[in-house]
Amino acid sequence: MKRLLVLGIVAVLFAGSASGQDSKKPAASEAVTPEKETKYLAFQIFTNYTTDPKDAQALNNGMKEPLLPGTAALRNYVLDIKQRIGTVGDTKARLAVMLGPLCFDQSDAETTKYIELAFELALETDLAVGFHIDDSMFWRSRKDLWSDPQNVEALDWDGTPCKSRRVDWSQKPSEAPPQMCFNSKVIQQEVRQRSTLIGKAIQDGVKKLQERNKPELFAGVILGWETMIGQDFKTGKYLGYRALINRGFSRERPPKNMDLEREKVVQEFIELWTTGIADAGISPRQIYSHTAFLSRRAFQGGDSKDITYMKNDKGNTYSQHNHFAPPSVAFGKHHRPGFSTYPQPGLFEDIYELVDKHKQVGWASCEGTNMQPGTGPGQTGMNMETYLAKMFNHGATLTTIFSWGIGGEAMKNMDYRLCTENEEALQAYRKFLKGEPLIEGKTVAGLQERLPPKIHKIQKELPAWMEKAKAGDRVKAAAFMKKIDEQMKAQKFEEVEKSADAILKLMGEKP
Repeated sequence: MKRLLVLGIVAVLFAGSASGQDSKKPAASEAVTPEKETKYLAFQIFTNYTTDPKDAQALNNGMKEPLLPGTAALRNYVLDIKQRIGTVGDTKARLAVMLGPLCFDQSDAETTKYIELAFELALETDLAVGFHIDDSMFWRSRKDLWSDPQNVEALDWDGTPCKSRRVDWSQKPSEAPPQMCFNSKVIQQEVRQRSTLIGKAIQDGVKKLQERNKPELFAGVILGWETMIGQDFKTGKYLGYRALINRGFSRERPPKNMDLEREKVVQEFIELWTTGIADAGISPRQIYSHTAFLSRRAFQGGDSKDITYMKNDKGNTYSQHNHFAPPSVAFGKHHRPGFSTYPQPGLFEDIYELVDKHKQVGWASCEGTNMQPGTGPGQTGMNMETYLAKMFNHGATLTTIFSWGIGGEAMKNMDYRLCTENEEALQAYRKFLKGEPLIEGKTVAGLQERLPPKIHKIQKELPAWMEKAKAGDRVKAAAFMKKIDEQMKAQKFEEVEKSADAILKLMGEKP
């Protein structure tokens, strides 16, 4: 019988602001309290590969022609958010839009012009504006860079270049441009130039807001689109060998800890970008990294917190599973940490623990909503007010909600939008923007909480039960196990739970 590990279920089930008033970098000893800052509730507006910002699918639709939304389409999108929520807040809590990804596929002229337009719309609509910068994923038009193997990650010590990168944004993995080598000399030179350009353009906009006595209309900069060293599309191999070779390692002289060395590469790349933005005049309080990670609890199925030597059912380490971007790499000198925060067991606890450990003041939810991808609305057992409270009640200064308006009228019943735009969510947004306390309600055990323990119990007890069970019951159990395997591949997790319940019932256990 096929052996079903609890981690396999969990890994698939959970697969992947500042005030704007200080434009100078704070002294290291300067005390900063989030209570004195503007906190931002932002909504992501997609800004590449389409003239319509509602068409987020264009990000994953061949990515042939870099485009930016027109002024009218962008204005309509912003006004829709403002009108439906009905308030923009004040200097303590402010409604914002986060524009991005701004990426290498867009020219310098396009990028600076777009940043200028964004600040003009902020003044026109009275909504704060921020910018979400892609650091390494969208660079298909930069053949001058990726045609050189030295700028592309390698699959092995021989330097075999990655031809395309794997992206797990849907049930079927998709293909993206090759993984960028973060410590290539040419790439680092490009990053310094690009970060300086973007930083100066944003700083020019911030100065205009200050001249109009509207500094709170700048929500900040998110740097990264879930920064990581990913996997090769064709082979699925973990990458990073080119970066290791650049650090002086080889097959004959490998690092003592391959994972740790690649984590350092990711963290240093984030710091390279954020240093450039900060040196242009943007306060580190207004700059956030953006990484995504599977929580320790989800990775281990609720077992020990020690993940140092833990591996999943495929033999991959925690660092590998998180593409060498565990939550610790999000911290740095020139920025605040930021994470994707789709709910999963243990995610927020991991964030709170690290924020406390680093004595970090201020952090961001850079991407998310109160639904875990693949589970459907309501399966997290968390309403929007509780979701917001898990950020803002625990030191977050920026929360960016994904999916508002995506697909237009044709996709108004999309799962993500049902979470993001329903009446309860709108009421939660208004409550935050009016300065009313957010209540962190009791979270009902959702599918992602219920399912792993059931699978764990089956894994542990089914083999012994099968030895004693009647032949007919063994056949039934085997059939349900086959169903679970098929349902997992299709990511039909509610059906997985029904099959698991059926097996437990056969075993005489209470589901």
